[in-house]
Amino acid sequence: MFKKDEKPEAAVPSTDASVGTLIGKGTHVNGTIKVNGSLRVDGEMEGHILVSSGLVVGPSGHLTAEIHVQDAVLAGRVQGKIIAKGRVELRKGGRLEGDVHAAIFKIEDGAFFQGNCTMGETPSKAEPRPQAAAPARPQAARG
Repeated sequence: MFKKDEKPEAAVPSTDASVGTLIGKGTHVNGTIKVNGSLRVDGEMEGHILVSSGLVVGPSGHLTAEIHVQDAVLAGRVQGKIIAKGRVELRKGGRLEGDVHAAIFKIEDGAFFQGNCTMGETPSKAEPRPQAAAPARPQAARG
């Protein structure tokens, strides 16, 4: 009668077949990584991360990066900027220090967030931003 229609919270997605690329515990990557699919980080990564699907940062994961992703679940530590087309979830025990631009941003109790958040559609790199028109200058009348 008084039940919510919410689904129970899922645990941090595991390293099963749904994860296309894994940076395991004890691994350190420095540079740019582009993943067509999903990425799970349980190790350390510094640089730029571009993921076409989902990013999962496990409890032992540590990212210092600029991140472009569809969706992200953060249970580890992230320092930097996240631009997500969809959802960013900061899980209990997770730590995010940096700016987030996402359609949806969810922070669980027990998570830490320090930075700025902008919610809404992410700006497209392909679409030029409109510029304000220059004010018209009055012309002197000639006689």
